[in-house]
Amino acid sequence: MQDFEFKRHFRLTRSTFEWLCCEIIPHLRREITGPGIVGLAWEQKVDASLWFLATGECFRSIGNRFGMGESTFSYALRDFINVIVTKFLAEKIVFPNTESEINEITSGFKGTGRIPNVIEAIDGSHIPIKAPHLFPVDYFNRKGFYSIVLQAVVDHKKSFLDICVGWPDIGRGLIQKQTYFNRKHSQTRIKVEQAFGLLKGRWRCLLHSLEVSFEIIPHIITTCCILHNICEERRDFLPPEEQYHDTGTDVNSETNVNETSEGNAIRNAICDLLWNNHQRRYLNTIDN
Repeated sequence: MQDFEFKRHFRLTRSTFEWLCCEIIPHLRREITGPGIVGLAWEQKVDASLWFLATGECFRSIGNRFGMGESTFSYALRDFINVIVTKFLAEKIVFPNTESEINEITSGFKGTGRIPNVIEAIDGSHIPIKAPHLFPVDYFNRKGFYSIVLQAVVDHKKSFLDICVGWPDIGRGLIQKQTYFNRKHSQTRIKVEQAFGLLKGRWRCLLHSLEVSFEIIPHIITTCCILHNICEERRDFLPPEEQYHDTGTDVNSETNVNETSEGNAIRNAICDLLWNNHQRRYLNTIDN
């Protein structure tokens, strides 16, 4: 394939693919769990697994495309996911722990929405699944489809700092300063929405019901998040036209019934701070 065609199909560049193979193939050699796996080229297993993550294509079609049976691909995919999560989760999805890292993130967020001291944006997204055999009603969300929730914390660069995946989903009038706060809050929080858009745009298996065993779905989603961070870290960016734009799977768009007095007090204090700073800048502009 031409390089542009390779990235269009596998959602990462050839150089990132080659780097990934060098990193994980030694571990794949020690991770053989199924019959018929040994005869496959290691890159073939990685190719087929990435193709599934990028397209969500059924196992039979992928098996035909890459010259392996459905069960063989199923074993290969499980091995691939297990190696990615085992090797990279603690390394690639990491919360900042040094002062310089925290300062970089807070500066980045402040430049976006003028809210100071923000070190993360948090949100959740519904990942469609087929109805599980056990307790299916718990996974039927208020938007009318079966899903599990991916909750994610991201930084100003739209990289995942922390994730939690696998759980079911169980317009009043505003004064001017509240409207201003909502606008600035949205400008800051949009980073996590953009991260979800990049994640689902690159790994399109997350756009439709995952037709796989229920127990490996959290590992598939975790793998997609890890690969997202690897691509962003290597500046292997997704073109804007490939990003997925949809707020219909946004967990935060649902009604919040868990407000607390402490949370409201913090929100109101930030609202007052932003509005006072905004008014001060406005008055300085008039004076000048």
